[in-house]
Amino acid sequence: MAAALSSAPASNAISDEEVSALLEKSNPENVRPYDLAAQRINRTQLPMLEIVSKSFAERAGGSLAGLLGRDASMQFTSIEAVKAADQQAALPLPASVAVVRFKPLAGFAFVCVDPSLLLALLDGFFGGSGRSATDAQAAVAPAAQRFLALMLRTFGADLVAAWAPVSPIELELVKQETNPRLLQLGGPQESLIVVRFTVEFGASSGRIDWMLPESMLAPIREALASEGGKPPVRTHEAWAPVLSTALQDAQLETRAILAQAKISLRDLVRLAPGDIIPIDTPQYATLLAGEVPLYRGRFGVSQGRNSLKILPGGSV
Repeated sequence: MAAALSSAPASNAISDEEVSALLEKSNPENVRPYDLAAQRINRTQLPMLEIVSKSFAERAGGSLAGLLGRDASMQFTSIEAVKAADQQAALPLPASVAVVRFKPLAGFAFVCVDPSLLLALLDGFFGGSGRSATDAQAAVAPAAQRFLALMLRTFGADLVAAWAPVSPIELELVKQETNPRLLQLGGPQESLIVVRFTVEFGASSGRIDWMLPESMLAPIREALASEGGKPPVRTHEAWAPVLSTALQDAQLETRAILAQAKISLRDLVRLAPGDIIPIDTPQYATLLAGEVPLYRGRFGVSQGRNSLKILPGGSV
């Protein structure tokens, strides 16, 4: 039976009808789009970033409620990795985007607020019911942009507290932009980590996206990938005694400056062989290793050699 099966031609694996069915165009209604660029980051990749984001959402929701003087909430939604070009193309027009720094990290991060959400929060800030305007252009008005800056400043302390287990940071607002085409999110193939939050206020809800370039997070990526935030200091106990012994036997060249004299440039150029530069007899001298002072001692002679006697408590 095995021999009979192995000798069968490969073309009989599937029938001609099955080949035709595979080559036949599928019904467009049965096709589901899949964005390969937008990949949900596995929790095992950057687990600390999710913890930080949830902590920030909880804190920022309370700060937002205090700013508005009524109930508001913020929830962490998801973390995704997207290409910079795709994310820029997905931004609304007009947009409400703030360019910020996470000092001392290098580069810029971006905060995009849903225009309808921004207008609803602005309405609530001025005592309204939280109803957003139907005109999207109202989100780029000076009043709305000033409120966006105020909201980000309110979030500053929350962000610092949430990121404390990972790295000390400080939020700095650089500028605000309403035209996404003028933003420099990065090269077309550069990746952004997009942290998405959902804000609920009254009957309105909307999204706030924090876009963090991977290059900006590179210095702290190890901390974000660990469960406990800051990575533990790795110790190599087996090497410690070996290195200690090797250092004890290392040869170290030392020197001591016994005396110094100061003369003018005029006297220096007039010096000739046989001239004498008077100096005071030194009582104390400093023992140096290179330029590093080690000990202070008393100059003298021992067994016919110039010597330096280390004084008690003479370490520098």
